[in-house]
Amino acid sequence: MALQIIGSPRSRTMRTLWAAAELQLEYEHLPWSWDDPRLKDPEFLDMNPAGAIPTIIDDGFALSESLSINLYLAKKYGHGDPLRLYPTSLEGEARVWRWSLWAQSHLEPWVQRDADLLLIREAAAESSFNVLQKSLRILDMAISKSGWLVNGSFTIADLNVAGVLSPSRAATAGVHDHRHVSDWLDRCYQRPAALAVRERFG
Repeated sequence: MALQIIGSPRSRTMRTLWAAAELQLEYEHLPWSWDDPRLKDPEFLDMNPAGAIPTIIDDGFALSESLSINLYLAKKYGHGDPLRLYPTSLEGEARVWRWSLWAQSHLEPWVQRDADLLLIREAAAESSFNVLQKSLRILDMAISKSGWLVNGSFTIADLNVAGVLSPSRAATAGVHDHRHVSDWLDRCYQRPAALAVRERFG
């Protein structure tokens, strides 16, 4: 099979599994956990120097980092109707990248649950929550304009940002205090592909 997705669905790999479902891609899934010793094999480290998941191999091309993987898959496979996950214009592409990078820097640090950051999160709980609320207000304002982040329809930008704000993270992030974000997140996770991948992988 041309595409392999490496990583446990109980990790950021779920974002890539969701993207693959939206794109109706066939793939081989290797559900390695974050501590799988194979991640430290020299062959794997050549593909992903961080020795982390997820990683994809697509026709011999290896790529890591979930949001980057999703942008790549959407650009390569998402132009055809009725998907349109990846905009065809340069401006639309820039907006997709903008929101994906924004989510990585303005949301992910404050909602991630990595065990090795537990002490840092506990020490800065109030401050980090306030920073997160500021970011959620920005997101709320952006979504209020057209219901989606780019071009008035669901794109890989919505998937990437919603992937960072997974349901388990959103439950403790105060998302429901932001009406447009809460409604948008529900719509993202009620998409047939999102429901199917969560039912399949749990």
